[in-house]
Amino acid sequence: MAKPSTSLLKRRLDIAEIVRKNGEIKVDDLAEMLAVSGVTIRNDLNYLEQQGYLKRSFGGAIYTAQPVRASVTQDMSRMQESDRSAELELAKQVARLVADEDSLFLGAGVVPRKTIPFLGESRELCLAFNDLGHVATARDYIDGEIVLLGGTLDRSGQRLEGEIAIQSIQRFQPTCSVVMIEHVSEDGTLNVASESAAVILAESLRLSQRCVAVIAQRPDYGEARYPVGNLSVLSAVVTPQIVAAEYHSRFTAVGLTNSYTNNECLTWINPTLHPAR
Repeated sequence: MAKPSTSLLKRRLDIAEIVRKNGEIKVDDLAEMLAVSGVTIRNDLNYLEQQGYLKRSFGGAIYTAQPVRASVTQDMSRMQESDRSAELELAKQVARLVADEDSLFLGAGVVPRKTIPFLGESRELCLAFNDLGHVATARDYIDGEIVLLGGTLDRSGQRLEGEIAIQSIQRFQPTCSVVMIEHVSEDGTLNVASESAAVILAESLRLSQRCVAVIAQRPDYGEARYPVGNLSVLSAVVTPQIVAAEYHSRFTAVGLTNSYTNNECLTWINPTLHPAR
C-alpha cells in the first residue's frame, strides 16, 4: 500500500492538534483554517478516528485521550525523519544567502543551528547569536569572530533576551540577520510565539541590511502571536514546499520571487533587497 504523502501526514497531525487544543471543532472551521475542502477534512477526520486521535461528532470532531496505535507511531516516525531532512536542506539554502565578510546575527532555533556548519567556508564572517545551543557548533566550524550576545536567560534557559541583549545587537550592527518565523498574517506581518523573543528579532530586522526568514512549519493555530516585522522588509525567505503553498500569495504580493527549488524546499528572493551574488 502506498505511504501517505508528507503533506497529508502533516495536515492530519495539524488537525489532531487543533482538535486536542479546542476539545471540539466543526468541519467548516477546520476547512477554513487549513484552506482545504470539507470533503478533505471529513476524510482526514475519519482516518484520525480510526487511529484513536478523536471521535467524530455531528459536523465535526471531539478530542478523546486514547492510547496511540502502532500505525500512528509509524506515521510520526516517518514525519520526524522527513522533518530532519527538510531542516538540513533549509539550513543549506540559508547558508547560500550569507555573504563573505557579513556581520551575521543568527536567530535561535534548530534550522539556524544546522546552518552553522555550512558557514564554515565563509571568509571573514563575524557571527553573533543569543541561543546558547549555537555555541558548541559555532566553536567547531567558524574561524571568524564569534559573539554571544549578553542578556537575561529566558524561561527555557536557552536564549539570552531583554534590554542587555537589545543593546548588544545594537552595538553589533548586523549586516544580515537570519530569523525563524512561525506565522505570516494576511497583511504580511511576521509573527513568533514568544513576546520576549519578538523584541530582539524585531530589532535585528530593523538594523540589518539584509533579512532572511526561515518559515519551517505551517502555522500552529491557537498559539499566541507577537509581531517582529513585515514580509516587505525581507530580502529572502526559505520554506519547505508545504509552507510555500500556504503563503504563496502573500509572498508574491510583496515582490518575493522563487529563485531556487528542489523536492523539499524553496528560496524566495526580493530582487530589490537582495543583491546579485
